[in-house]
Amino acid sequence: ARSAAPSLGGGGRGRGANGGARFDVLRGLPKVDCEDAARSTAVAYVVRPFGTQKDEQRQLGPIVIVEASYTGPTHSHAPARLVVALEEPLAAERDVGRPALAPAPFGPAAPLGVCGTKVRDCLARRGLQGIQVVSIERRSPASHRWLLSHIACL
Repeated sequence: ARSAAPSLGGGGRGRGANGGARFDVLRGLPKVDCEDAARSTAVAYVVRPFGTQKDEQRQLGPIVIVEASYTGPTHSHAPARLVVALEEPLAAERDVGRPALAPAPFGPAAPLGVCGTKVRDCLARRGLQGIQVVSIERRSPASHRWLLSHIACL
């Protein structure tokens, strides 16, 4: 059971348009100054496919910097963290051999598409081989629901 309200970024607390809980928008890294806060907080880095080294640096550079701050001496507690790679639907079909990235069991068995594999390899070259990377197909409600469930179980 999570003791703190989920936080994703900006706005106040309250209910969204559909009556569901609304997330808080954060303008910086979430504060996790105790074990309870760390267990109830997640950071999801979202990346799009990149074709150039400049685009790779622009998307992955900040992840490397933030991760270094979480492993430094100033953070005794850290939130759960993962990288979400957005896959194009056609790329998912062509390269994975099925119409969509099928929801899979949580953890390392989750299938990676082309973007997810490239992101994982690039982060490993930068020394971040331990961070979890998952692929999510764009415009796929089932894939997005899987991601929400996955984050809730971190």
